[in-house]
Amino acid sequence: MPTSYSNPISDNRRSKKNLLGAIFLGLLTFVITPLVAFILTIPFFFIDQIPESFNPIVIIAGIFGLNELGGFFLAQFIFILLLTLIGNFITAIISWFINGSRKMAAITFFSAFFFQFIVVAFTIPSTMEQSLKTIESGIEAEKSYQQFAEIGDIGYEIQPYPASVPIGNTFPEYGPMGEKLQVIVPISVDQEGTYLVTAQYRTSKGRLKSNTPINNTTQYLSAGDNVVRVEFNANESGGSYGFWSPSYVGGTAQIQLFYLASEKEVLDKITSNQALDKRIIERFLEDEGLDRRAAQTEPTVNKFVGRKIFEF
Repeated sequence: MPTSYSNPISDNRRSKKNLLGAIFLGLLTFVITPLVAFILTIPFFFIDQIPESFNPIVIIAGIFGLNELGGFFLAQFIFILLLTLIGNFITAIISWFINGSRKMAAITFFSAFFFQFIVVAFTIPSTMEQSLKTIESGIEAEKSYQQFAEIGDIGYEIQPYPASVPIGNTFPEYGPMGEKLQVIVPISVDQEGTYLVTAQYRTSKGRLKSNTPINNTTQYLSAGDNVVRVEFNANESGGSYGFWSPSYVGGTAQIQLFYLASEKEVLDKITSNQALDKRIIERFLEDEGLDRRAAQTEPTVNKFVGRKIFEF
């Protein structure tokens, strides 16, 4: 009577063969993941009128509240990670059909991650170098606006109440009281254009210790020396009685200066930057929809120029 038996050596070899097969099936992710990416982006190649709200990177940026160029990079990274997970998952399903084993499918899934990690480990030095160049270039581009103008020594003027308005000076020890305070900001301008000047005034003496709301003024400044006045009114300063000489009440003014660039100026500056990867710039402009419309020429983008705190 024939006896059926299994050869342990043969079974062991078959098990090792299946294991190696499941591991190397992980390499299939390098075909599956790009294919998934291509399928998901097909509509954007052939249908030009797809609303921007359907762009996956824009959706991710909206979910996580990501803005500006740095937010775009992060949203793009999250999108690539999602594509990787989908590609690895499909690769694992293929392994499951071939081997008929969930265990082998799991091995394929994690081996796909391992192979991707090896590839990233070899490519990340150059990628990091390019990323650092991009970041440094972006920082330098932002710092370049600080060369546009310089804040000088700040002064002030007090406008007294009209004689027809009977106002009692509650704190005569601090001198006469005024209805308005003008903070005078001298600005030396190298790059003419529209500038925003913000000012906050505070006092530090006794019962007059207070902070005013931030006031601002926007002006077009020509190259050379300019003077900007930021005005504070007593009735706009949190119920202030009025203004005394800042030198008597420990007055301090914090001034911030911004250059108002147009969207077109900013984009021209980005696209002319030789240190930035042109493919990244093109993708960024495409995803923002800026490659299909004329950039706005009105000065609406605040670029920090400088800050100065002055104690009178």
